Amino acid sequence: MVAFGTVISYGLVSGSAFPLLAAGPAAVLAYLAAALIAISLMACLSRIASAHPTPGAFGSLAEGYLGATAGFMVRAAYFVSLVLIMGTEVTLLVPVLNAWLPNVHTGPLLVAVFVGLALVNLHGARTFARSEVVLSALKILALAGLIAMACYYAAFGTPSRAQAQFDVVAAIRAAPLPGVWQAFVLAVLGYVGIESLAIVAGETNASAQALRRRMRVTSLAVVALTILAVTASAALVFSGTVSLFEIPFSALLGVAGLPWPKTLFGALLLVTVLSVLNSQMYCASRMLFSLARAGQAPSAFGRASPRGPAPAVLATAVLALLVVLAGAWFPGQTYAVATSIATAGLLFVWLAIFLTYIGYRRGQAATAKFHPAGHLDSAAAVAGALVVATIAASTWVIESFSLTLRIGLPFMALLWIGHALRGRRGLPRVERANTNRLCADQLIG
Repeated sequence: MVAFGTVISYGLVSGSAFPLLAAGPAAVLAYLAAALIAISLMACLSRIASAHPTPGAFGSLAEGYLGATAGFMVRAAYFVSLVLIMGTEVTLLVPVLNAWLPNVHTGPLLVAVFVGLALVNLHGARTFARSEVVLSALKILALAGLIAMACYYAAFGTPSRAQAQFDVVAAIRAAPLPGVWQAFVLAVLGYVGIESLAIVAGETNASAQALRRRMRVTSLAVVALTILAVTASAALVFSGTVSLFEIPFSALLGVAGLPWPKTLFGALLLVTVLSVLNSQMYCASRMLFSLARAGQAPSAFGRASPRGPAPAVLATAVLALLVVLAGAWFPGQTYAVATSIATAGLLFVWLAIFLTYIGYRRGQAATAKFHPAGHLDSAAAVAGALVVATIAASTWVIESFSLTLRIGLPFMALLWIGHALRGRRGLPRVERANTNRLCADQLIG
């Protein structure tokens, strides 16, 4: 449910209108191509994370196979990216709260959201898990219902609106290549969050084989639901049932004649955002905890009780609130900087995961554990790394992402410089990995 919590966000439950606007029905093909990248990533990550489950997940693994600097940069980039996303994502609740409570200032309500989520996470992993199961289950069921409704109305139309004739093949052929690539970039970023499964793997007693199987099955389920949602939304729009310039699934509720369509969509949006924030707070706090246990953050954040790393949870919530406050004072600038750093940071994390797997396979090649199929896995990892690097480079010329590298690269450079200046003091690399493993056992309780 953590994977569904992080991936199934506002963009998907609204109907992925932006990719459809950029590429038309070819957006579905873009999501299918992006799914191959996401599945390849999880095939690599499930194998290596199940063999070495730690709270730092791909950050600890990058440290072990790519070096201490890479481990720090992956952990720090992921933590900062999630905190920035949390601080900007929560503002999606403002229109809903204004509609439901018009006479109440939204500022204290947003603070209350973070306080509530922090309390859930402070109560322990079991409480977090139960809350996320409820939130994600509601979100999945609602999205499944919207998909079914969209397919019905796209196929049969409505009594007041005849079904439009639309040549899908001709529209895909006529789709502009830059628009299709932009939709592909958006689709890849839409799957970001699926890597959080590796963080959860560090807090379970399941065997390596069971972990690998569950991570792969869950990844396929998340990808399948995402593709179904985008396909249903495209069918809804290009059959003429709703306008391309509307929020497809929100407009669908009105087409279906359901009472209070805006209220229903607002409730779905509320559940969706809470689920995303809940999962991200869990993942970010574990990554900060891992940074501290590796000697790369204040040691106070590396303390944990059987219920979990309380100091890391509190720090995550406070930092996300500071992003919200910055957004209130400097709305445009804060959003641009936050989204640019988060996009660059998360693309760097995906690139590092592929490179870590290549390092892992090279290590196995020197032992009897290497399997001939590893050559195929390594080739897929190399291809995935090249695609992610190409996506990152292309953001320089895509207007919607023009600030990604201009702001994100200096941020990554600051992380590298900060780690270099600090020096490699603390525990040796192997001892750090062992410390993270012991900590995983402690978190299990």
